[in-house]
Amino acid sequence: MPKVTYTSSKGLFQESGTGEVNLSGQGVLFGQLAKTEAITATTALASTDTGKIFFVDPTAATLITLPALAPSLKGWYCRFVLTENETGNAQAMDAKVNIDLGAGTANVGQLHELDGGAGDYLVSGDDFVTFSANASAGDRVDIFTDGNRYYVYGFVKEIAECNFHTAAR
Repeated sequence: MPKVTYTSSKGLFQESGTGEVNLSGQGVLFGQLAKTEAITATTALASTDTGKIFFVDPTAATLITLPALAPSLKGWYCRFVLTENETGNAQAMDAKVNIDLGAGTANVGQLHELDGGAGDYLVSGDDFVTFSANASAGDRVDIFTDGNRYYVYGFVKEIAECNFHTAAR
């Protein structure tokens, strides 16, 4: 097995010789936790929010604005999960959530319904992912970008309560 070494000055690199494989689950490359954050009100995200899982439980209608697309944003991604911490019941969010993808960009995406409906496909002019006040805890979308457009994929309980739209609900 090639010898692989990590140093703070060089990072991870291969050296001549042989090395051992550490499968114990210990060390700097093990045990990393996902970055998480709660969203309860209108917020604008930044490029530094990449890689986060956002647990969304709004107290009132909420607008989440994604960072403006730019080549430097290539690789940015996040996940939104509706939580409704009080009950966790289906179709009980009690407040609308809108995710603003930015106007005038040909974004791409799909939402799949768990109740067996047809789902929804993001088309030109759809600038928002919208969740009604009847959306369900556990509804989620993953969003990432190549710097030119956003790609949105999600799973929801009821497509009538979560879809792509030309405007916020």
